[in-house]
Amino acid sequence: MTEFPIVVEDEHGEPAVEDHPEPLLGQNGEASDVGGVLASVLLRGQDTRPGAWALTSRQEIHPDRSEETGSLLGWLAARAGDARRPVDLGWIRFHESREVEPLVVCDGEVVRPAWRPSSDRGAVRMRGSAVVTVVRG
Repeated sequence: MTEFPIVVEDEHGEPAVEDHPEPLLGQNGEASDVGGVLASVLLRGQDTRPGAWALTSRQEIHPDRSEETGSLLGWLAARAGDARRPVDLGWIRFHESREVEPLVVCDGEVVRPAWRPSSDRGAVRMRGSAVVTVVRG
């Protein structure tokens, strides 16, 4: 993700778009909606080939960030394996459910569970927690 546009009010009271970058998988501490702890760890392999890394993240995903989060998961999956084949990134649980579902990305899109960007009219938007583990190398 390279852009994080938000609409703000400028000095004349008019709407203006500004870029406010923030990590999508950067929450740490107590989870407010799903219980437990939120954390992310990114490690580079020390005794492996150059460019090797591993990421593990447990995050709450808000519906307003579902489109950006889906794009990031597609980007991560493309770096973890063959972008044209399904990549199992971990699991996801909707905040009102106790059941977990596999989190699968294929061709840069989250295909399981049925994930729809927040901009789609009438679409089911993600709200819950995700545990993502991605290894490259």
